[in-house]
Amino acid sequence: MTLNAPVPGSVSKTVFVVALLVTAGVAVAGTSVVFSLLSKSPGHTTVVDDLGRKVDAPINASRIVVLAPSIMDIVYRLGLRDRVVGIGCTVDEEGGILNEYTPNQTSEWGLSPSICIPDFPELDTEAVALLEPNLVLATTITSETAVDDLTSTYGIPVVVLAPSTLEGIVGDVSLVAKLFPGAATAATSLEAVLEGTLASAAEFDSNLSSNGTAIPSVLVTYYFFGGEYYTFGPGTFGQSLVDLAGGSSISSGVPLEYAGINASAVLLEQPSVILYGTSWNDPYIVSDETPSYWNASAPSWDALNGTKVPIDVTLITEADPTMILTLPWLQYYLHPTLVAKPTGPLP
Repeated sequence: MTLNAPVPGSVSKTVFVVALLVTAGVAVAGTSVVFSLLSKSPGHTTVVDDLGRKVDAPINASRIVVLAPSIMDIVYRLGLRDRVVGIGCTVDEEGGILNEYTPNQTSEWGLSPSICIPDFPELDTEAVALLEPNLVLATTITSETAVDDLTSTYGIPVVVLAPSTLEGIVGDVSLVAKLFPGAATAATSLEAVLEGTLASAAEFDSNLSSNGTAIPSVLVTYYFFGGEYYTFGPGTFGQSLVDLAGGSSISSGVPLEYAGINASAVLLEQPSVILYGTSWNDPYIVSDETPSYWNASAPSWDALNGTKVPIDVTLITEADPTMILTLPWLQYYLHPTLVAKPTGPLP
């Protein structure tokens, strides 16, 4: 895969994945330990995952490994946390579990370093197998090599959840519910909320256009490097969220999904709203993504006259139910005179 943007050595895994969506392809050495796990489940079902793979998976798997926070979001909301025996983490890097999960997530979801499995730069598939899961839920961040190793060497079914659209997130809730019929009621309720939020946002955006309401220009940026604001181009969730929230992204014409826009071009554009990524779960970003960092590192920052709004970068990068539930807040940030501030904290 061609890397779309330069990444300095100090950039953490969070930014590395957000900006580049790199998947590793390093083969893991074979092992004599072989697990036959499919027989541990009383029943099976065939599902088609987000890569179009037909997977023979156990129904109501009692031991699951979750390899991304976006999937853990679904698992937790469907009441399946007690089945999780392992999660992917950068355990050998500074920050450990907090490189991938926010403090709120680790607390609310009951996560700890004790269930972390090394997953960067490549997933430790043997460590996964030693936990004896009967199902692994992964995203495309897990390399094809690792998926093949889990399925071929250890006989562990892997279902990949990698939605390409906001509607696809709702579909993934339904997919997980098919694997866990006992979660059907929770899934139906969650799907209704998510579909209602998307429909409401679409109606709001349509009304703005039909009423002739001014559409604010928006820059969503999560990093400044080499004189460029890194942002989300066409086909990304960042772009979709801005569109549905009633904004016009200034990066809609960039040729890459994840690319930088020259600071001079941003200055000329003078976006009405700047949503800048912050993160409190990563030691590299904690000090780097504060307003003082932007002032020091982006010489043009003070010259941008638009409303600057900090937003946790995970809310616009992790394709999960929380991303959809963030939409009312984005509508408020872009149209504070039309939309009442949502009650309660960000989802």
